Amino acid sequence: MITKPKRPPAVWLTQILLALSALLIFVVVLLNLAHRLRSEEPFPVAGVIFLCLVVTFIGVFLLTTFWGLAKRNGYGRWLGVVFLLVFWGLVLMGQLFSPSGPYPYYEYKNNAELVGGVIAAVCTNGLLLLLILRLAFSKKVKDFFAPLDPEVSSKSMLP
Repeated sequence: MITKPKRPPAVWLTQILLALSALLIFVVVLLNLAHRLRSEEPFPVAGVIFLCLVVTFIGVFLLTTFWGLAKRNGYGRWLGVVFLLVFWGLVLMGQLFSPSGPYPYYEYKNNAELVGGVIAAVCTNGLLLLLILRLAFSKKVKDFFAPLDPEVSSKSMLP
């Protein structure tokens, strides 16, 4: 009997990030639509249709990636790498180009806080990069996604 290798932590973490991203996008879209429905301004139907198409595309991408990782398909691994690269790019953009919003950004009061913030950013980005590299090039991940040899499985079924 063929034993499948256990799911590596890189695959687990990627699936958790996929699920959290999908949940976050779904909640943000629902809150945005609820806010639009309660506001007095006219409801832009074309904008809602475009939003639904974009969210559907992102949702299908996330679901396909999650399913591919769960079913040990090679495309799931590489879609996971693409997802993590895009996720890391968005994290970097958020750190480099602070988006505007209603809340002011935290200003460091001294050099110790600045060094702590830089160390935290380096650790966060380093861990994301490590996850990307492990999912793309780790031997355990390659073994996890390797197809099971049908000849070996038929030989093990013989009495």
